[in-house]
Amino acid sequence: MQRIDSSERIAAEFPDYLRDESRVTSPGAEALVWPRSEDDIRAALADARSHGWPVTVSAARTGIVAGCVPLCRGMILSLDKMTMLTALKHDPARDAWSLVCQPGTLLCGVQESADNLFRFYEPLWPDEARTAVQLARSRGIRLFYPPDPTEMSATVGGSVATNASGARTFKYGATRAFVRRLRVVLADGAVLDIPRGAVHAHNGVLTIPDRVIAVSAGRSYSIPVPTYRMPNTKHCAGYFAAPDMDLIDLFIGSEGTLGVISEIELDLLPRVKQRLSITAFFPDETQALHFVNEVRAGIRARALDVEALEFFGASALQLLRERRTPGDTAIPEIPDAGAAIYTELAYHDGALDDAFALLEQYLICCGSSTDTAWAGLEETEIKKMKLFRHAVPETINQIIGDRKRSLPSLHKIATDLAVPDDQLDTIMAFYHHQLDTAGLQYVIFGHIGNNHLHVNIMPRNEDELARAKLLYRAFAAKAIALGGTVAAEHGIGKLKTAFLADMYGPRGIAEMRAVKHALDPDNLLGRGTLFPE
Repeated sequence: MQRIDSSERIAAEFPDYLRDESRVTSPGAEALVWPRSEDDIRAALADARSHGWPVTVSAARTGIVAGCVPLCRGMILSLDKMTMLTALKHDPARDAWSLVCQPGTLLCGVQESADNLFRFYEPLWPDEARTAVQLARSRGIRLFYPPDPTEMSATVGGSVATNASGARTFKYGATRAFVRRLRVVLADGAVLDIPRGAVHAHNGVLTIPDRVIAVSAGRSYSIPVPTYRMPNTKHCAGYFAAPDMDLIDLFIGSEGTLGVISEIELDLLPRVKQRLSITAFFPDETQALHFVNEVRAGIRARALDVEALEFFGASALQLLRERRTPGDTAIPEIPDAGAAIYTELAYHDGALDDAFALLEQYLICCGSSTDTAWAGLEETEIKKMKLFRHAVPETINQIIGDRKRSLPSLHKIATDLAVPDDQLDTIMAFYHHQLDTAGLQYVIFGHIGNNHLHVNIMPRNEDELARAKLLYRAFAAKAIALGGTVAAEHGIGKLKTAFLADMYGPRGIAEMRAVKHALDPDNLLGRGTLFPE
């Protein structure tokens, strides 16, 4: 196992391991280790225990809430060398497919490998895995990983640790719904091998039985299940809880505070439908929201099969118009419109005309039309539309970067809130009223299908930055009051601990700390994440 034991050398030669995309930077760490196996993880944790070091789990460092930043120093345990896809499985009882991989595997690698049916890995796999690949090929199956997290350069382990999500979460759900099995190394060195459905809570307690303890540390585990309720939204704030919850769900979304994930088995789905992608333009945001509500009604009536709904507000479209240059391939010429919705529509072979005609009806009733829309059937066209969506945060970051040159303390304020379906109009009106009253520059875009809109405030000076921070707290309070969440996809990390406390209150936080204590009584893992030090 590769390791660096010099804090000076870590700071000089490996500074990227002291920060993530939040740009928060640690003052240093005593050790940086790169395990390549589960046994290496256990050895690293044993070393940390012997030194009394806190352990920060790291990998691709794509997070934006400082979860993998070692602010308490100690040991950085980086999983970015554990990148193997180890098997494809087929379960004949369910006629279902799953992929086994190490936690440092990149999400883009999972999808690319699924696209070519694992031809690079097949020669290395055991007989059972090769048989599964051959079966999929004989059926002409195309497999894919449905959650489709936005940041495809993130790792599978990181996406499980944060219950990551993306545009297609609208139809398929977040990462949690596709985790079939986990191996987890606890702080004391014990290893759990947890299949979904194997262990459930009983009478408010999760008791870990011997049958899922692959390596024992000589102790038993009894975990009190928190009594708070999960919001009825896309959500990744704090520990999962439900009266009869599955043990595996406790570790999904726990942000590296309860154990180190060493192996993951993910469900894959066969792609049985084609996709039509459309970016439609509306006269104003009200009509765009009306379209979203109409599409939801169509889905409930089984008239439409929609995988993704993404929103571009008036300010987002104007931002891209100003960025666009003649001949720009990333940003086409944008029609004169007050809002846009990107839709991925799924359809069976031979049913395209009917699906397109029905979508056209929805658009017309909301002041839009396919005449002004961008549409694509090929994967390359779909990717172009996704690049257009990603151009919004990229442009915001460029603007903030320019402003930081003259005022280094400036940064954008970006929300990660979601509310239930019936509160979408309310939260949108609240955002606009508060922002317009404050006179701040802002952009609204994001996963409108899950009522998960990103409000990005772009301060121009210290005063505006201070007011933007206060507005974020007001937005979070409003989302909580509407039954929503303070973290829909980015997690809590070390930057949003106050928001977590606002959402769950002292009792909820105490219940989470009791869960943490039951599995990690010395507070070894993820110190400062979820709960402030």
